[in-house]
Amino acid sequence: MKKVIIGGAIVIVIVWGAWLAVPVSALQTLLQDAAGDYGVTLVFAGFEKGLFYRLHAEGITVRHDGRDIVELDAVDADIRPSHLVLSRVDLGFRGTVGEGSFSGDARLSRGKFRARMTFDRVTLADMTFLAMIGLEGTGTMSGRIEVDDDARRVDFSVPDADLQPVRLAGTLVPLNLFTTVKGSLGLHGNTIRVESVSLEGTHIFARLKGVIMGSTMDLQVEVMPDRDFLENPLFRSQIEKYQVSPGYYVIPIRGPLAS
Repeated sequence: MKKVIIGGAIVIVIVWGAWLAVPVSALQTLLQDAAGDYGVTLVFAGFEKGLFYRLHAEGITVRHDGRDIVELDAVDADIRPSHLVLSRVDLGFRGTVGEGSFSGDARLSRGKFRARMTFDRVTLADMTFLAMIGLEGTGTMSGRIEVDDDARRVDFSVPDADLQPVRLAGTLVPLNLFTTVKGSLGLHGNTIRVESVSLEGTHIFARLKGVIMGSTMDLQVEVMPDRDFLENPLFRSQIEKYQVSPGYYVIPIRGPLAS
């Protein structure tokens, strides 16, 4: 029993000593390099190392192609030291985005990266990347992001959307008609596949599908309004040219993303 206790103490001293010996700058570089492999830049503010394999950052700005994607605040992370002997970085993290919150875990081992993150009631105004395609409005978004090497998936829901109409690739999309938005996106390389995005409003339903390759959109919006909408002359004049069959309209969105 004495040998077991001594052996355990030695392991604790080695693991604890290794943590004390690793400089904060090395940990920051490790995280930035891992994100950089996926075209993402992390800019840290107030990054520091805590006790017992804990990390904290006052803020992390996530950027892609030189543009801000989202601002993460009060980020805390816990590294699992038992996995370091397997040449694997395994950590859990949590923090806030504006008035919303997020949490998740990530694993980096021998060139492979996996991560899962859930976010809850993040205001659309704090999702900076939405402005890249001209989306404006209010609402709160909740959902989940999964990353497995180069494959990524996003599931989201906005139950209280109040959006402005947006012009995408020269086509006016009347997002102001919808109060609920939910769906899934698949990302692989530079391709975003819109798997299933539904939009619901009073007496109207729509579905968005298609792909975005690089900075080029090839999408379509299927619109299915009730009779109340079809009796509105203004609405009918805007959508009549897209009619495929009675009560069914398809709006094509093809062209470059907004810069």
